[in-house]
Amino acid sequence: MKLSNSMKTAIGKGPIGIYLMAFVIPLYQKLLGIAVLIIVLEFLIRNVIIKREVKKPNLTWKNPNLWLFLFYMLHIVGLIHTENKSFANLDLGMKSTLAIFPLLFFFYQPKVNWKLFVKIFIAGALFSILINFTISLNLYLEDHQLSHFYDSRFTHLMHRGYWAVYLCIATFFILKLGINTTLNNNKVILFLLAFIIVAAVLLSLSKMGLILLGFLTLWSLVKVHQSFQNKWVLPICVVLFVCGTYSIYRFTPVVKHRIDAMITTMGKPISAYDMEKPGSTGARVLVWSSSIELIKENFWFGVGTGDIKDELIQRNFDNGYVYVAEKQLNSHNQFLNSHIALGVLAPLFLLMIFISNCVRRSTEDYFYLWRVGIVCMLFLAMLTESMLEVEAGIIPYAFLLTFLTSFKAIRNSIQE
Repeated sequence: MKLSNSMKTAIGKGPIGIYLMAFVIPLYQKLLGIAVLIIVLEFLIRNVIIKREVKKPNLTWKNPNLWLFLFYMLHIVGLIHTENKSFANLDLGMKSTLAIFPLLFFFYQPKVNWKLFVKIFIAGALFSILINFTISLNLYLEDHQLSHFYDSRFTHLMHRGYWAVYLCIATFFILKLGINTTLNNNKVILFLLAFIIVAAVLLSLSKMGLILLGFLTLWSLVKVHQSFQNKWVLPICVVLFVCGTYSIYRFTPVVKHRIDAMITTMGKPISAYDMEKPGSTGARVLVWSSSIELIKENFWFGVGTGDIKDELIQRNFDNGYVYVAEKQLNSHNQFLNSHIALGVLAPLFLLMIFISNCVRRSTEDYFYLWRVGIVCMLFLAMLTESMLEVEAGIIPYAFLLTFLTSFKAIRNSIQE
């Protein structure tokens, strides 16, 4: 009832588009464009312009909006020495929100109920799990194959790597709410919700999802230790964490196989890889190798906005990496991908986006620790995925990395 009343207030006063974005980020990538449109229209209709005294502090190196906008401008500069103009224009259009959101949130400071935003994000994550499970169940009833319930066959609405990242953010939200609440009944409900989302991440078998869950678990152990102030709490929690992790590895064959394959692949030289079927880890290592070669040859200015795909494919063929070349894989690391295309400034600007998000803090920044947690997860995800090369990553990243330092939280809507 309380959430229902909050929803009615949000619809009446807004910002509707921002709440919608929170819901669709973990749900379905094809709805992201609609959320962007509503946010922009709402900005124009409501005519809520940021005050002059707020604009001045925005003109600082600590503002991530500045660095993200400059990062997008590098793509325009990269047109100068690019040959594949058609791909360059397509890339600029697809990444337009990297410029739209920084500009919009420079002039727009929406008032947001942070607690409601968090709950809507969690609801979107749970709804996405329900839809994926329902689709998999229907497929299972047709051919009775349990494989529909795990791996990439369980993620029907977006790539499992991206989905797992957003589910981990939802898990982080639930854990933060659980830490802040003093009601035992709420803690039980939140624990059950976290269990459902963690189970979905495990079923997706996303390596990045598993890594983020590991970090979230360690962070939770620290928080539990701080709450109880007992010298035995931390050792007990560590033992439980080790035993739990080993149990998942030992008694879950699909997880064990995926981890074993990753360890085996990382321990072999590239010359020993099966170039026809290198596996997901092997494919990453191969494309990283080609990417580093291209960076060394085009360190300062890159190959151009529109030529990166062609250059990377050709280099993979030249190196004999047939599988990754035929699959037309990107660098699977955003820093490498951007460096190849745009030169040395691109990864520096990217890094500054994350640094500025972490160092910027005001006296009314009630949600600073929430933001740092989100930003750290987004950063880690970019190390194994080129998150800014597809719609499922571009829009959520552009939104979260700019919105989180720009909105004004309704006082007492959440506590750290």
